[in-house]
This record gives sequence, C-alpha cells and structure tokens, in this order.
Amino acid sequence: MEENLNNIDSKLYTALSKSCSNMFFYHADVKKGVSYWSEEAKQYFGLPSTVLSPPSIWDERIHPDDMSDYEKNFEDMMAGITPYHNCEYRIKNAKGEYIWVNCRGYMMYDENGVPEFFAGFVRNMGQITKIDPVTEMWNSYAFHNDMRAMLEKGAEGAAMQIDIRNFKRINAKYGYDFGDVVLYTIGQQLLNVCEKRALVYHNAGTQFVMIMEGGREEIIDLHKDIARQIEDITVNGKLLHIDFSSGATLFPQDGIFFDNINSNLCYALASAKQTHAADVVFYSKEIFEQRNRIARMNEALRKSIANDFEGFRVVLQPVLDAKTGNLHSAEALLRWGNEEFPNTSPMEFVPLLEQTEKIIPVGKWIIDKVFGYIAEWNKSDTTHKLPHANINFSYIQFSDKTLKDYIISKLDEYNLPHDTLIAELTESCRIEYTDNLAEILQSFRDEGITIALDDFGTGYASLMLLKDTPTDIVKLDHTMMRTIQNRPKDRTLVEFIIKYCKEIDIDVCAEGVENEEIQNIVKAAGTALLQGYYYDKPLETEDFYEKYIK
Repeated sequence: MEENLNNIDSKLYTALSKSCSNMFFYHADVKKGVSYWSEEAKQYFGLPSTVLSPPSIWDERIHPDDMSDYEKNFEDMMAGITPYHNCEYRIKNAKGEYIWVNCRGYMMYDENGVPEFFAGFVRNMGQITKIDPVTEMWNSYAFHNDMRAMLEKGAEGAAMQIDIRNFKRINAKYGYDFGDVVLYTIGQQLLNVCEKRALVYHNAGTQFVMIMEGGREEIIDLHKDIARQIEDITVNGKLLHIDFSSGATLFPQDGIFFDNINSNLCYALASAKQTHAADVVFYSKEIFEQRNRIARMNEALRKSIANDFEGFRVVLQPVLDAKTGNLHSAEALLRWGNEEFPNTSPMEFVPLLEQTEKIIPVGKWIIDKVFGYIAEWNKSDTTHKLPHANINFSYIQFSDKTLKDYIISKLDEYNLPHDTLIAELTESCRIEYTDNLAEILQSFRDEGITIALDDFGTGYASLMLLKDTPTDIVKLDHTMMRTIQNRPKDRTLVEFIIKYCKEIDIDVCAEGVENEEIQNIVKAAGTALLQGYYYDKPLETEDFYEKYIK
C-alpha cells in the first residue's frame, strides 16, 4: 500500500492509522478512480483490499436508506459547490452488521476546478460519547440505543422528530456561536416540556427527536405543548420566532426494528417539510409510497440534467402594461416530464430541484434558453417586441457565487440590455432572507437587472420586507385576486398595497387576473402590470412567438 501513497509521507499515514482504534483513514486519486484505505479499515470493514478500484466498492456496503444523503454530499463536492464531506450513515462491517459511522473528508481541485484528490477519515460512532457538546443533551447514538431497547422489550409508543426550518437565517444574521446558544436554549425548553413524558435527544444539526410510551393523541398533545414553548424564545436578549416541522411514527404498528422507525421518522418529517404542515405529520403507507415516488423522480431529474437537460422546456406567459395593454414582458415557467413522469406539475418537481441544489444548473439552462429566444426574435424584428423576461430565482441559486457573472456574460453574449432580465424572488428567498442576500440583490440591481418580489401578500411576504429588500416590482399573489370581487376587506388590502408601493416608487403586477371585473378593480387602484388567464395562459415558445412577436 505504501508504494501507492503518492505525495504522502507513508510513515505519517501509518502512524495516524494506528493511533485511533475507532478512526479509519483513506485518500483517493479522483481522476484515476482509485481509493486507498488503511490496513485497519480493511480488517474492520472486511474490504477486499486496501486499494479499491473502483472506489464504489465502498459505496456498495452503505445502507440503502442512507445512500441519497451520501450521494448528494459527493455530488456537491464533484460539482464544486463545497469541498467538504461530512456525512453520517450506516455501513456493513466485516461481520455483516450495519454500524453508524461519521465520514469526513476534503476535496482538492486542479487549476481547472476539476476534482483531483480526496482524503479524510471514517469514525465508528459506536465508540463516541453519547452526549452532544453543543446542547449537552443525549445525542443520536443514545437515541439509537434507547429506541432499540424499547423495541426489544415490546413497548408500545411513538417517536417524533422535529427540525428547525429557519435556523439558517438565524445563523446568517447572528453568527454560528449565537446559533449554538439557540440550539442549547431550544434543547433546554424541550427537556422541560418532555419531562416525565418523553425522552428527548439532539439527533443531528437542527433536529431533535423524542420517544415516549403512548400513542397518537399523546404525541399530538406533546407537539402542541412544544409549539407553545419554543415558537417564541429569548436568547441573549433577542426575541426569536422558531419555525419547525414535525414528523412522527408509532411502534410496533409502523415497525418493530430500529431501522424501520428511523426511516419512518425521516419520511414523515420530509413530508411535513414539503407540505409546510403546522401540525405533526404521522408516517403512513401513503407517505412511504410518495417518498418512493420522489426518490424515483429525483433520479429521473438527475438523468435528465446529465443528458443535456432532456425533458425540460420553457413556456412563456405574457405580462401586459396596464395603461397601454402592450406586451411588457413574459414570465418564463419551467416544465419537465419523461415516460414515467409525463406532464409533471412544477409544484412537484421544482421543490426537488431546490432541495438537491440541481436548480443551480437548471436555472442557468433557463437563462441561456430564454435569452437565446429573445436574441433570435430580435434578429427577425428590430422593434424588440419582448423587452423583458421574468425568470424565477430561489434562495439556493444566490448561493452560487458565479450566478451574477453568468447572467451578465449571457446578456452580453446575446447583445441584450441588462434590464432585459426581471429576476423574480420565490418564497424561499423570503424565508431565508438575510443582509447578505440583500447585498447580493443590490449588486444585481447595480448591473441594471430588475428585482421583483413574487407572490406578495402570502406566506412570509409582508410590507416590512420592502423596507430591507431592493425591489423594483411587487407581484401580488394570484390567490389574493380570487377574493377581491366578493370580499371588501381583501379588495381594500389590495388597493392599499398598490397605493403604498406607488408612493415608494415600486411597480405592482397583479397576477391571477381571470376576468374583466378583477382587471377593472386593479387597474383603477393603479397597478402597473397585469398577468393572468384573462389575457393568456403560459404558451409554448413557438406559440408565443406566433401570437406576440411575429
């Protein structure tokens, strides 16, 4: 093995390998597709050799339920999103038993940004402390042991897992040290609520898990008490609103083995996050089937992207000038489907793209396609009948430091004015809004790009957000339009928002205009732009060209 340790001091490597009984070292030549493991790792995990070619021999030993997180972590490194690897998963040891490990590593890239060298270590979590150092609570390893003990004695009960949804925003605003104090405070509140009712653990990251004897009603009551206790907490003099999702499973009804219970919790919590459920979501067969569908869809999306975005297309919906009735812009909307998932709703596949960060390459594909259409149409009609294009951007896309330069380069490549782009911020931008995002958006505006706040008036959007967000256009959510004909209060609210925005020099676009009466109400209130099925549905690009450009 030592002959293969290119550019590594073999004595140092050997010393490190033998220094820790619960830690196993590895390194890999990524370009050659070869990984090297310590002799200790070979013996403990029953590897065929200290040299694995291909390295996927290791992957084949990982528990199937943990593969998605493991693969996503590696995909992020290979794509250059992060050089760091930090993942917990189960893997078979030499006895054929699944054991929990924490795998950490660092990817190095060549001068062209291509992954070149990867190294790190695998730690056997069976030999680490049961106390989490941040919260001073029992950790995931203790949860594994206690849950198994309850199942082995045939206890009847329930497990519930909660995840803090807005924690990234807290970290970004106040810093990681403050974030640790927040986690500690939440943990103490949970211990108070769960005292004599349930065992509680800091499972990982922003997740906490509880196990108790009892059933559905007991979990529902506990969830209500937790919500009252932690929804608003004070940390170092700062009042914080804590937004969280919750998933639960019952035992032995839903499973008699720990792996079942743990998987069920993950499925239920994922469903709660996806639906933004305020109440606790219980595991069911329907959720399991839906998660299987999501897993298959994720794989289909990955293949589509890898195959030059096969199955993706853009449709365009016109946005009209309220005063003249002329075409102001077109909103680009993403569509996708394949043989297994034909005509899939964007409400289903777009969140998956965001969760896996595949929205980053797909978003760039949309930008290139839309700018290409406009440039082509401009050649055939020099009057530039489509002066602007609205393209949606999620929070995760702004984490891509190359995004702005990519947009500018594409605008310049297609010889388009920078104000061609109207960047619409989706709800994720509002949930994760930080001062850093405000600075990024202002840098976009400085380049001449227009910023629009989408779906205004629902969810996390509020008038206060306009104070901090560099915004040129507010798009009223289409659900507000449905009620302004019959509800005077809703009509007054819409009229107030339009008036307020005009006073601070922000244009308003009324989405969801579906009849003449709604049109007349918002036009009388002073809206600048109109969009909705009253004018046109989203059209295939060829149809849009024939109707609005040709």
